Amino acid sequence: MIRKVCLAALTLALAVSLAAAQSERPVMGNWQGEFASATWKDKTIRAQVVGESWDEYRAVLFVGAKGVDEQRVEIKGKTNRGVTHFEGQVDLSEKLGGIFDVTGDIAYTGQGREAQGAFNGVFKGKGEEGAFALKRVLIKSPTLGIKPPAGAIVLFDGTDATLSANWVNRPVWVVQNGLMKTEGYSIYTKESFGDAEYHIEFTIPYMPRERGQARGNSGVYIQGRYEIQVLDSFADHPENNLCGGIYQQAAPIAYACLPPLETQTYDIAFLAPRFDANGNKIKDAEITVKQNGVVIHDHLALKITPGGLGGKEAPTGPLLLQDHGNSVPFGNVWVKPLK
Repeated sequence: MIRKVCLAALTLALAVSLAAAQSERPVMGNWQGEFASATWKDKTIRAQVVGESWDEYRAVLFVGAKGVDEQRVEIKGKTNRGVTHFEGQVDLSEKLGGIFDVTGDIAYTGQGREAQGAFNGVFKGKGEEGAFALKRVLIKSPTLGIKPPAGAIVLFDGTDATLSANWVNRPVWVVQNGLMKTEGYSIYTKESFGDAEYHIEFTIPYMPRERGQARGNSGVYIQGRYEIQVLDSFADHPENNLCGGIYQQAAPIAYACLPPLETQTYDIAFLAPRFDANGNKIKDAEITVKQNGVVIHDHLALKITPGGLGGKEAPTGPLLLQDHGNSVPFGNVWVKPLK
């Protein structure tokens, strides 16, 4: 028993140490830069690097040129002795030169959080060679930290340690470092809302060994009935069951996801369903969603999605934040009812 406990503690300590290393010398994330080769100066390049274990990665490269759409290609990488080496063969299409062998390395110089990283590599094809140099960038939402407007109801600003003021909490959710974190059950507001604007900030945990719906899963349910998915979908094609999707109904019309560990925003304009004097629905609920400042749903008609509070559609309902077994922090949550 002692041996098992010690092994579990060692495994946890190793995971914490690797996560700290990722935050101080991050490989995963957005990388931007350019081709250094004179003959490739007319081409553009950027990368999104995804963690697939604590030392294995997938680099999604986006290569384009004037008048040519970006081509999305992927190569695999692994970290060894502080350097993450990538390699693979890709097809950039005839317009961008065809098939290339790609190699590249992510390495850091300096110590701790002051370390400077570089992603350098080269495309080698038939008679062509294009070297690239990228730096990791943090892309912040333009509405991150936005203050509630006049008439808004602040649902969480980090100061309500028990979440008792505005939320029905069992209580299982916890407040740490000014953020409320999913723990065991979904949480929903005491007050119900109809037509309203919402602002919600969330940070998806880094879970590189997980896949699919186990990778930082949560959800924002307007009226407790209509879900906007929360998930680590960084570098994935938009789908209705990935981040920003209206679960089982609509994929985002634009890609706007940030990497895990970086705070994201949902800004939502919601119109409740309309009913006649006899209680018959005459108009569906409608939603417009901006993720990190980018419109991902535009006046979309809604139907009830599974996993919320259930029940029939109604003129009002509470805001629900879903627990799906992953500890996802939320912060700066407010709603402005619309007349």
